[in-house]
Amino acid sequence: MVASHQPPALALKTAILALLRGQLPAADAPVEAADDALRRYECGGYLHVGWQASPLAGALPPGWAAALQRRHRKTAIDNLAALAAFRRVGSILKTDGVPFVLLKGAAYLGDLYDDPAMRALTDIDLLIRRADAGRVVRRLRAEGFAAEVGTHYPENERFEMWRPGEGPCRFEFHWRLGLPQRFGVDTGAIWDRSRPGLLEGIDCRRPAPEDALLYHVAHLADHYFGPSLKWIIDLREMLRHWRPPLDHLAERARAWRSGTALYLALEHLARLFPEEAPHGLIETLAPGGWRRRLLARYRADDPLELLAVPDGSAARGPLRCLMLDRPGDAVALSARVLLRPLSRPLARLLGRARPPWEWRD
Repeated sequence: MVASHQPPALALKTAILALLRGQLPAADAPVEAADDALRRYECGGYLHVGWQASPLAGALPPGWAAALQRRHRKTAIDNLAALAAFRRVGSILKTDGVPFVLLKGAAYLGDLYDDPAMRALTDIDLLIRRADAGRVVRRLRAEGFAAEVGTHYPENERFEMWRPGEGPCRFEFHWRLGLPQRFGVDTGAIWDRSRPGLLEGIDCRRPAPEDALLYHVAHLADHYFGPSLKWIIDLREMLRHWRPPLDHLAERARAWRSGTALYLALEHLARLFPEEAPHGLIETLAPGGWRRRLLARYRADDPLELLAVPDGSAARGPLRCLMLDRPGDAVALSARVLLRPLSRPLARLLGRARPPWEWRD
């Protein structure tokens, strides 16, 4: 499910904000325009289910009602196809004795959402052991799956697999979470604290709630908090369902060097749902005055989006550094980026950039 690249008109954004808050839009909209806006923000299925239970459902303008229904139906079709693919992949991993932790959206379906069409899945993320990566990719290739590594490989330590001709769902296999010098996500702790889970009849593991939440906001920061709203809605539902102890959450966020990412995510939550945001935690995590002033320069004058940093914008580099908790990490990250034209060819020359299907187990 790909979000639209062209931002919707302000009236459409304002209407979606009203819908998120359980309020009727000020005006109706053409179905196609409303549908396109909902596709960009990936919240149509969520809104459809919420409004079905609302006492105001009968007063919903017909254009918006039809667009919500259309998005819910499309999300249901896409997600059911993705879950069918997961049953196939999960069964193979189970048969081969490969343990894995289910991450992000697919893991939230069982915990946070009653209706599988409430939360769009664009891919399915699995955390595996590095020692299993080579045999996993070779096994799935034998089953007809294609594989590739991205531009940030081997730094990001993951690969993607998909079955050509069977829809857009891809599987991302990670053995380390987060790029170096960005956030201190403790992959080992996620394994150690993970809990048994079940999705589509497949046994798996899920991260502990606090670990899932902090990895979630680090991932959200990597995407500059938008334009999709599904991740902020996930955060809303995490706080509603899991009710993590906020003081402990702040302590672990600092340990994982993701305090600024959590602060910004909660600021975005407060923009959309002011009455639900944990304002005390926001104040606790607030960075120093100079950093807040610099971050304020990137704030979007927009009812839905938090930051104004379009794809390809030169502003993304400085903002990336501002979202890191420690100045030392910002310096190290800047140095790593500057050295990439040399370090990546060197890694290939030394054989360090070989994809997992070329490893010798």
